[in-house]
Amino acid sequence: MELLSARLKYIPMTIDLAQTIMKNPLAFYYKYQLPWNRSWPHDGLKAMLPFYVESLEEDSNHLGFGPWIIMDIDQERVIGDIGFKGIPDEEGTVEVGYHIVETERNQGYATEALKAMCNWAFENEQISSVEAQCGKSNIPSQKVLINNGFAQTLSNRDMFTFQKKKQKESKKSTPSRKEI
Repeated sequence: MELLSARLKYIPMTIDLAQTIMKNPLAFYYKYQLPWNRSWPHDGLKAMLPFYVESLEEDSNHLGFGPWIIMDIDQERVIGDIGFKGIPDEEGTVEVGYHIVETERNQGYATEALKAMCNWAFENEQISSVEAQCGKSNIPSQKVLINNGFAQTLSNRDMFTFQKKKQKESKKSTPSRKEI
């Protein structure tokens, strides 16, 4: 499974890929013949990978509801990662998080990646909304969320919660046939 958008390619982390990144990130770069980026994987991703692998080992249908690697199609380099923090909850909500390596920021990659992930998520019948948490001082990330149609729904201490709801599909009216 792989997704594409205008400038980016997204690869969901399988058990093997996650274990490679956990044990030897350089092996990932070698496998995909990519230039090494010392900033990726970041500490947050490395910390959550063991939990994600455990989730996939319990149920392979969780593939896609964890981290995805973001790569630039043209340059073939790692841009960052984006993904969901688990399967949909009882209300059909998934939480998304993303990280763009510092050297790739301010080029619209996060906005493009978030749009692609929301589109992927909303193809799933079980998902009714996507949420994201963002630090109050993280203005660039807030702009990414707002540019993707997210609305602020909650404010706690240092964090905002944003949400985007699935658009209801309008039923197309079938033109009536006139009998001859």
